[in-house]
Amino acid sequence: MGWRGVKDKEFLALADRHPFDVFVTPDKNLPYQQNFRVITLRVLVLDTLSTRPDYLVPLIIQFSGLLESLVPSSVTLINDEGEVQPFNLGSGK
Repeated sequence: MGWRGVKDKEFLALADRHPFDVFVTPDKNLPYQQNFRVITLRVLVLDTLSTRPDYLVPLIIQFSGLLESLVPSSVTLINDEGEVQPFNLGSGK
């Protein structure tokens, strides 16, 4: 898509304008660094020890079933144990 080198804020704005349902990222700092209230994109943060594909497969299977339930402009965390929790955009937690 030609987005290589685009900074996070611009990347999220571009992704929000395209027909993406959810942005999945291993960047645990992203929720603290960006204003998600200005986009409708749903964000899923992989709060995991590893991002190796073989390590993530069980989580991918689990969260693929919950993608439809994520609300617009939300940030959701999923950890190594498969526990899912919303990120509170107001308090930074």
